Amino acid sequence: MAEYELMMEALELRMLDESLHEHRQAFLNFAVKAEKKAGKGKTKPVYKRFRQFFDFDKELRKMKNRRKPSRFAGITKLLDREE
Repeated sequence: MAEYELMMEALELRMLDESLHEHRQAFLNFAVKAEKKAGKGKTKPVYKRFRQFFDFDKELRKMKNRRKPSRFAGITKLLDREE
């Protein structure tokens, strides 16, 4: 069970890394074009920093907070005690 939990966390981390890559790619594709009005006839970038577009640390914290104990956690504890 402990191995399963570890493998599931690894899968989620890999998916988060892929999401980071996708968001970076989207940022690079649109960063040059994305602008907003900044006065009469002037514009400025919508996102000055990548973190404004995608905050990896915030997403990681959300993912870790979302993980709740498995329904097999009690069984895992029992099996660990027997060893």
